Amino acid sequence: MPVSTPDIEGFGHIDLTVTDGERSVRWWHEVMGFVQVALTEKEAWTTWHMAHPSGLVVSVMTHRSPASESFDEQAIGLDHLAFRVNDRVTLEEWAQHLNRLGVVNSGVQEESGGALIVLRDPDNIQIEVWAPGPGFDDGLERLRSTSGQRLGEGAP
Repeated sequence: MPVSTPDIEGFGHIDLTVTDGERSVRWWHEVMGFVQVALTEKEAWTTWHMAHPSGLVVSVMTHRSPASESFDEQAIGLDHLAFRVNDRVTLEEWAQHLNRLGVVNSGVQEESGGALIVLRDPDNIQIEVWAPGPGFDDGLERLRSTSGQRLGEGAP
């Protein structure tokens, strides 16, 4: 049974802690198509804010005293970040793009939720480019119609 909650209009942003902000901004621009839109510097941290033409915002940040030197998805926190694409054709285009740039990736793989490509950023953060499988959106539509909530509306 769906839970009644206030509305969420879409995905806001995600902040990722990295070892070298400028290197990460270059990678996110060259590989993923994001553009830096702002820089915030504070005493304890610096954040580079980037936006994608889809409206998605990803920021990378460095801390003056990081708790560790590298990312580990088996530690408590972020396991991976997945970006949705419309279909397998677009996913194949991503595979070609990543290969042209020499970005190590899994190639297109079939998973239970659809097809995806796995890659990693310069700090080893796992990223997926994902095309949902058949029936995924049907399940969202069923949930939307029974809960009255606007699933996916406003999201990139």
